[in-house]
Amino acid sequence: MAEYRHYATPHPEWVDFPNNLPPGTKPSLGMTRDHDPIIPQEGLDIYEINVPVRDNKSITLRIYRQTAHNDALPLFLYMHGGGYVTGGLETDDVTCRAIALEVPVLVASVEYRLAPEHKFPVGFEDSFDVVRWAASPEGQTTLNTDLSRGFILGGTSAGANFTAGISHLARDEGLIPGITGIVFLAGSFCHPDVRPKKYLDRILSVDEINDAPGLTRKSIDYFAGTLLSDNAFHSILIMQQDYMALPQQTSDCPLFSSIPMPV
Repeated sequence: MAEYRHYATPHPEWVDFPNNLPPGTKPSLGMTRDHDPIIPQEGLDIYEINVPVRDNKSITLRIYRQTAHNDALPLFLYMHGGGYVTGGLETDDVTCRAIALEVPVLVASVEYRLAPEHKFPVGFEDSFDVVRWAASPEGQTTLNTDLSRGFILGGTSAGANFTAGISHLARDEGLIPGITGIVFLAGSFCHPDVRPKKYLDRILSVDEINDAPGLTRKSIDYFAGTLLSDNAFHSILIMQQDYMALPQQTSDCPLFSSIPMPV
């Protein structure tokens, strides 16, 4: 496990920086969920499709493909962040564009349903249903993908959490083709109150910098409270099972090993 304890002490140049910023505006929840028209980008074909999920609803995928590649590509299914409550296809649109431009892979961003309107496991199941569909012959034909070249699952924050849980569920259900790699960007894998004892001396940031700008302990509790989940697939660190036979992580995954992830 990487060591980040030195970040608990703010750098002198940072201490006064937040206090000197001009007052901003507080976006409404609706603004953080906006679904805007697609902005074209040279070198990319970007479009949207709808995928059916288990309760007779459909989930939107935003597809990013290099214009120069008409062949069947590896697939990177991406789930956005936002604490399970905010966000959408616009949240990490820039990240998805950057990956699609840098890597010969089809990127599909998942617009899963959000809490509090949709409690856990709705968003998780939406995402897993998309994974199943993408693995099916119909999904591979529709997307023009070749999963033998790579079937990558990833996301940021809440999306990384879903990625972790789905990687376990896909393994347990024997998903074919199997997921070949997973990408965690700023993942959140269990609520601070249920941190496993063996990790208490390492997972300390929530205590040491619980009022950090951007994501406070109060915000974490709010997000968890809206999700209302005690399901182990939401908190994989407390799962009573092994972590064997899981997909490779980013640093070991050949498709992404030499590509710096966008920040």
